[in-house]
Amino acid sequence: MLTSLLIRNFALIEEIRFEIGPGLTVMTGETGAGKSIVIDALGLVLGERADTTMIRQGSDRAVVEAELDATPLAALRPLLEAAGAEWHPVLILRRELSAKGSSRAFVNDTPVQIATLRDIGNRLVDIHGQHEHQSLLRAETHRGVLDSDPEITVALREYRAQYQEFIAVIAELEAARRTRDRIDERRVVAEHQLREIALVNPVEDEDDAIERELKVVEHSERLATASSEIVDLLYDGEHNVVDALGRCEKLLDEIERIDGSVAALKRDVDAASAGLAEIARSMRDYLERIDFTPDRAEQLRHRLAEILALKRKFRLALPELLEKKDALAREIDGLDSIDDRIAELERRGETLRAHCSKAAGLLSQRRASSAATLCKQVVAALKDLGIKNARFETRLEVLPATSSDGRALQHKGRPVHADEHGWDTVEFHLSTNVGEDVKPLAKVVSGGEVSRIMLALKTMFAGRDGIPIMVFDEIDVGVSGGIARKVGEAMYRLARDHQIIAITHLPQIAGVGAAHLKVEKNVRNGRTSTRVEALDEDGRVREIARLLSGERITDAALQSARELLLPPASPTAKPSAR
Repeated sequence: MLTSLLIRNFALIEEIRFEIGPGLTVMTGETGAGKSIVIDALGLVLGERADTTMIRQGSDRAVVEAELDATPLAALRPLLEAAGAEWHPVLILRRELSAKGSSRAFVNDTPVQIATLRDIGNRLVDIHGQHEHQSLLRAETHRGVLDSDPEITVALREYRAQYQEFIAVIAELEAARRTRDRIDERRVVAEHQLREIALVNPVEDEDDAIERELKVVEHSERLATASSEIVDLLYDGEHNVVDALGRCEKLLDEIERIDGSVAALKRDVDAASAGLAEIARSMRDYLERIDFTPDRAEQLRHRLAEILALKRKFRLALPELLEKKDALAREIDGLDSIDDRIAELERRGETLRAHCSKAAGLLSQRRASSAATLCKQVVAALKDLGIKNARFETRLEVLPATSSDGRALQHKGRPVHADEHGWDTVEFHLSTNVGEDVKPLAKVVSGGEVSRIMLALKTMFAGRDGIPIMVFDEIDVGVSGGIARKVGEAMYRLARDHQIIAITHLPQIAGVGAAHLKVEKNVRNGRTSTRVEALDEDGRVREIARLLSGERITDAALQSARELLLPPASPTAKPSAR
């Protein structure tokens, strides 16, 4: 609840400070006295655009400070703390405007962004009339107002429970598909690398074996010559070693018959002869294996080049290359499992989409039923406020989904856009004249008519929107007589749930206030300034009488003023922030 407002060096105001109580506070004064200036100042401290021309002439700075009882505004605490401001039972908003063009905002003496002040203001105050601070003219607020119906609230809660589960699965599915895209890219690389290795298809130690064989093949002629010579020396030559050892054996036989001590030497010669014969046979076999085919060397060189190129490309030795081949095969097998996971998520997603679509349909039906009742009530309220030919509609529209919207629901066999609020867009439409089609609220109303329409809507939605403070700037334009009294009674009822400030020229409205502020201009030391005075009961009677009869206040006007006064509107519920 707004408890006081300080305005310093703003337009015609040098400095005023006044307190505001609960319920309905009316504000009256002569045309041009500065009533709207007070509302402009309130808008400034609520984050509206600053205009340096509003700084009082001769001053270098304007200040507006609003003090509020924060006890029932606990919902604002996270917003304040996020902005770095401390939470206190008293909420102080301040806006300073410099003649140099700078503008500063403070919450509980902590500097904050202007946007923070505006966000707080949007949750606390609706200003209707000559300002743009009108939440019900914004189509994006209409669904929230309609959904404050308790029956819709239940359906919305049930829908959201299913929707949260649905979008969680869809988010998981989208993540899995992104993973598959990366996996597909990896699979292409892995399969390509495996094909490269398999194309060469090296075996263990093949590079070393080829190098050894190639060395032999490249020196085959020399090896053949040397081997042939060895065979000749040992066995085939005219004076070969084996024959010489045979001659030695015979001579040792003769010696042994005479001297048996050489028997061991004879055995050694026999063994050497047998060994050399075996060596000669092995060398003959080796000589036969030597390949003199020129193509074999070229084949070996080509094969070795393939293996070396593969090793260079992967920068791995042959044992590591063979290990990589096995690892790639295992990796490709593992990558295939993501497809099974995606298929499972797709099945779950479609099941939840069907359930969520059904819940959204039930929610939409509840909205349509509530909207029909609401329209009748609003039309009746507008009639009481002097708008007799009003037609009011609540339009529910379902928007088609884009082709890429994985969170789309199914409505009448087609994909539609949906979010945590369901698939309905909600917008209030109105016609106030016979023969005119209904149009969106913001395109129909203007001037004083907007305030009466807002009053009717606010009366219907009292307690739903969560905005605790309302300001009506000259709600009485075009209203008189009995209708004015009905406007006043509607505001009186609305003040049970909201704190209301109403600028008025009508005595019928001024008479229903719980408090009465009078705005007037005076001239002092050659300067004009605006002041605000809180009126007592006698002062209220005289001010209402002035509204009835003009500057010359008659006894009849005073009597009529007393009759117009109602007991103060005592709110039955404390206002709360959205």
